[in-house]
Amino acid sequence: MYAHFKGVCQSCKLAIGTNGPKWDIHHLTYHYHGRLYDTPAPELIASGVITLICRLCHNKEHTAADPESPRHGENRACCERCGASERGIMDRKKGEQLPQLLCRQCFLLNQQGVTQTSLFI
Repeated sequence: MYAHFKGVCQSCKLAIGTNGPKWDIHHLTYHYHGRLYDTPAPELIASGVITLICRLCHNKEHTAADPESPRHGENRACCERCGASERGIMDRKKGEQLPQLLCRQCFLLNQQGVTQTSLFI
């Protein structure tokens, strides 16, 4: 991802490192033929599903720290299975048409048929 975009944030267009060393893969949608996490990154990039942005822009996209921002706290919620707070959780529920809010870890376990009750069988 980093090399594909030549280390440039696709939101602010600055070289990653200008606003801090961290970068994120930003999901523009979580719905991709029911196989988002099994699809190679180049295909997802070409399809406009993911992009590369710096951490500052990613925070602005999802969880703006500025309480005056209309996006403040957007798309951050607690997993209804384990309680973890995570960005992107609302998009995952909507995009994957899930019956409950699931963090990435619980979502992947759910795809494998693992539930909290099946862990103890």
